[in-house]
Amino acid sequence: MRGALNRGLKVPLAVLKPEEQRRIFERLANVREIVFGVQDGVLTTAGVLAGLSGAVSGRAQIILSALASTAAGALSMGAGAYLGTRAETEVIRTEMRRARRQAKAQPYIVQESLLEQLAKEGLSREASYRVVRLLSSAPQALYSTAEEKIYGLSGGSFGNPIADGLLMGFAFLAGAVIPLLPFMMLSSVRAGLFAALATTALVLFGVGYLIEGRLAEHPHPALAGVRFLVIALGAAALGYVIGLAISPLGAAVP
Repeated sequence: MRGALNRGLKVPLAVLKPEEQRRIFERLANVREIVFGVQDGVLTTAGVLAGLSGAVSGRAQIILSALASTAAGALSMGAGAYLGTRAETEVIRTEMRRARRQAKAQPYIVQESLLEQLAKEGLSREASYRVVRLLSSAPQALYSTAEEKIYGLSGGSFGNPIADGLLMGFAFLAGAVIPLLPFMMLSSVRAGLFAALATTALVLFGVGYLIEGRLAEHPHPALAGVRFLVIALGAAALGYVIGLAISPLGAAVP
């Protein structure tokens, strides 16, 4: 992945300052939310269109239901991302406070644990001892290193709940529009459904190919795209079958 990042930067990543490198990796961490939101939006809307096309004959009803599903899905995904990031941040902060209290109350345990961890990572016992002794002369450095090495915690683990919520909501909305627009542009339900599914499959293949295949340097980029394609077609086909199965229930309701 580092090679792909270097190619995408005007300045090689290796010559950037550590703070700049950190900001780049923090922005790239949002790729997960974007891909997840777009994929969920595309699949959810395509599934709704396919399911309703099998259960409802009215084109206007299908479009209105899909729009309602899109709005509800975007709000739900945004709220879920906000609450999830906020809860995760609070848990991490609590664990960091607990770890710091333990480090202050029992510094010798932290020193010994850090010594063992450094040795596990390949540093000799003697060198590890020297590093721990040097860190012990600066308690703040010792605590910060222990939080990362022993507990796997760091200040950089904190996310931004509002930013994550907005990003996820808009990503879902953008994905939902992809199959909905071609369906709305065609007057025939069958033709609109075919266009929506074709667009869905093409876009998801492109997302898998570009993000996982190229950015993450997958050995076979096309396979990543095909995986997204199979998921899209499978979800839409299942939704259509479910719609056909429940269509008699719609006719029975007055």
